[in-house]
Amino acid sequence: MANFSFHRFVSVARFFFPRLKLQIIWYPIISLILGMATMACMLSQSPGLFFLALTGDTFILSILLEYGPLAFAFYSSPEMETSLPATNTEKITFIFGYTFIAIPIMLLAPVTLIELMWNDKFFTPTMTEILKNINSAVGSLSCKNIIMSLFQYLFPMAVCLYAVMKHTSKRLAKGIIWTVCANVSLAVIGVLIGAGKAFVEGYNDAMTGKEPRPDEITHEVLSDMGTFIDWGGAILAICSIFVIYKTYRAITSRQL
Repeated sequence: MANFSFHRFVSVARFFFPRLKLQIIWYPIISLILGMATMACMLSQSPGLFFLALTGDTFILSILLEYGPLAFAFYSSPEMETSLPATNTEKITFIFGYTFIAIPIMLLAPVTLIELMWNDKFFTPTMTEILKNINSAVGSLSCKNIIMSLFQYLFPMAVCLYAVMKHTSKRLAKGIIWTVCANVSLAVIGVLIGAGKAFVEGYNDAMTGKEPRPDEITHEVLSDMGTFIDWGGAILAICSIFVIYKTYRAITSRQL
């Protein structure tokens, strides 16, 4: 087995750069714009506008993150990729490093820097109360919960990359379809778990003669979100690792 060569690794990066160039340019710019827009909405002292900005940021960043590997499908030429003068290790290192390290950094670093620049003077009593209510509604933003929730985005990213690397034709369309299916499956599982929990709580109340109240059922479901995040994050981590392994096998089997 040939030793890892940084020179060959750079040659791989130079080969992929033309198809990744627009993403490298626009991802940080979009992230910066979203961060500035959120700060502007916060300074407007409008709770509705601020919450809408946070929701919009999360949605846009998640879409760009999950479908980021599609950049490898543009101007795709599997034959040229196969003939690259580099080992599988060097190609996989670049592909995985760009997908799971570079893309998140390009998207999250600018918006995070904008948020870190917010001074306490921006946090008026009204906005501080709003932030407390948001945090209470979505759950504790502990390091553990944040790490677990990241697997929610890692899994679709891994699926998207697998679809792009597995197929040699119509890679863009197949990457989109597979990623949509991954997100739909996550949504369906979440709905089924929530509906099942609500049904169990309602059934238990009926059996004990207690009239079920929708607000109490909602409270019980939300109170179990911590456990759901733990188990869900662990399952998604396992699934993500499996998909990444399958991607590794797909790349090496056709000697990309």
